[in-house]
Parts: sequence; C-alpha cells; structure tokens
Amino acid sequence: MQFILKIGDGMSKVIEVKDLHTYFFTDEGVLKAVDGISYSINAGETLGLIGESGCGKTAASQSILQIVPYPGRIVKGEILLWDLKGNADAPPKNLAAMNPMGKEIRQVRGRQISMIFQEPMTSLSPLHTVGNQLIEAILLHQTNNKAEAREIALEMLSKVGISNPSQRFYEYPHQLSGGIRQRVMIAIALSCHPSLLIADEPTTALDVTIQAQVLELMKSLQKEFGMSIQYITHDLGVIADIADTVAVMYLGKIVEMGTLSQVFRSPMHPYTDRLMKSIPLVKKRTKRRLESIEGTVPIPIDLPKSCVFSSRCPLMMPGKCDTDAPAMIDRGDNHFVRCFLYGEERETE
Repeated sequence: MQFILKIGDGMSKVIEVKDLHTYFFTDEGVLKAVDGISYSINAGETLGLIGESGCGKTAASQSILQIVPYPGRIVKGEILLWDLKGNADAPPKNLAAMNPMGKEIRQVRGRQISMIFQEPMTSLSPLHTVGNQLIEAILLHQTNNKAEAREIALEMLSKVGISNPSQRFYEYPHQLSGGIRQRVMIAIALSCHPSLLIADEPTTALDVTIQAQVLELMKSLQKEFGMSIQYITHDLGVIADIADTVAVMYLGKIVEMGTLSQVFRSPMHPYTDRLMKSIPLVKKRTKRRLESIEGTVPIPIDLPKSCVFSSRCPLMMPGKCDTDAPAMIDRGDNHFVRCFLYGEERETE
C-alpha cells in the first residue's frame, strides 16, 4: 500500500519518496536500514524525521543524495525530484535510478539538494580554508569567475551571521568555534540556493544558546530562499520549534506521520506516545518520573515478520503483533499510523 503525506492543497511538491528500500549487505546478513518508506515534501515546508539512533533516519537521507556508504545501496523504490527553480513543468527526476558516481547526480548535489552534516569538524576539510571550501560549490554550479564566486561566498558568510567574513574567509576550521563552524556548513549548503536542505542533526554538538541561534538562522534563511527542509533529529524540542510535518521512524519504517500538531498532541502509535511522555515539562512541577522505553532498537538483520515495535511495546497483542506486520493506514486528515490497534490491514510483500 502506497501512502504519501500531502499537506497544503495546491502547493508544489519538491520531492516524493516512494517505497524506498536501502539495505546494507554485510557478512552477518542483509541489514534493512530503510525498509519501505514513503513521504513527500512541498515547497517551503519542513519535515521533521525523528526516532532513536539506529532507526534509519540518516540512511534515508543519504539515499536521497546517493551517498549511502558501502556496502549499502538502494534496492527498491523511487525518489522523485522536481526542478521548481528551473523547469517546473518538466517531469521529475528519479534520483534512485541515477548512478551514484555519475554526472547527473553530481548536478543535483549542492545545486538542487544540499546537506548539513552532524559534526562540522569532521565534515569540513582541515587542509583547506573556509573560503576554498565555500567557493568550490559556487564555481561548480553558479559561475566560472573566481572573483564573482568570492563575492558570493563572502555574502553567504555574512548572511549566516558570521562577523568579519573577509577574515574568516582565509581561516581554517580548527581556528573557529563550534557554532561558527556550523554556520560555515550552513553557508556552504545554501551557497547555491537549493530547493531542498537536508539537515542531519546539525545542532547536536552545540550548546543550547548556540542551538537556538542556528535554528532561528535556518528558519530565516528558509523564508528568504523559499526552500524546503528535511530535518533529522532525536530532539523533540527542536522538532516542535522548526517542523511543519513529522515522520516518526523505527527500525527502518515510518510508524506514524502527520502534521506537527497531530503527532505531538494526539500521538497514536505506542512508540510515538512513549516518546512524547519522555519529554520533561519545565513549567509544571510533578513528582512523576519520566517514562522510558525499555530495551534498545534491534539490529535489523533477519528479523521475523512482525510489528517492528512489538518486542518493546507495552500494548503488544500476542498472536497478532508478533506474527504479522501492520500496514500504514490513514486515520483521517492525513494522519497515518502503522499499528494493529487502529485496523486489521496487514503489510503486503
């Protein structure tokens, strides 16, 4: 069963993921990092992709740019991308069918889709200055004039709130603080004004004050450039601040998806409900201990056919949840959930 979340009738879609499967072929067996997910993102929207570490969030985003590390690869599905800033009437490109090393996907990376990685210190080259790393993408996608590329780079450094950009241009990453390094990463990602920005936990390594500044920066630049964002995190507070729609991933599957209000105020899947109950209430004094989810995310190798959350679910129904996999169903108003508590429909192969 195909399900695609669509929020806002009449809005143009930027990307649509259809039944995506990304597997890692290891010596121990086939690890199903992404096991049949589908969603779409409209122009100007922010999709929050949440879940525990090991749920497949990063692998799903790497699949979009065809940068899944060996021995992983896309084995099934489509990733359709519309060129809204070029020829919007042209049919979408299927990124999943492109050669990961080919010229066609390299024209997409940086120009139409950019990515901010989790740790800037390991993502930025320690051997090249900030300016060299900024103008690389600009020279590749925008202009062959180095002087013009330098002016664009300096303008981007200024836009992301870096003071004295002409000095920072010639500095190396080790000379910068963590917050400024992350701003440099954002400047590189946005230098070619992409239609879609993928942010993979970009504020995890930052303190709370710098985190808030980076989030405000991303929201303001999103409005200025009119781009869409796919934001990956396990921090529900960040999602509440930045996302329009939310997809909850567990063990390679999306188990619940809907608007921010639907998922946060009326969570339906037991996993989502437990996540919401683990959030501390700052303004409310209570002696109640925060709830936790017992156990850990299983390694998705040779798992039996069952609900992906059945081994940790307090509402698991023996003979049903542990013997079959529920399908994703629409509970109304595009609020989707994958759970036998809301229907008998089973997942098909």
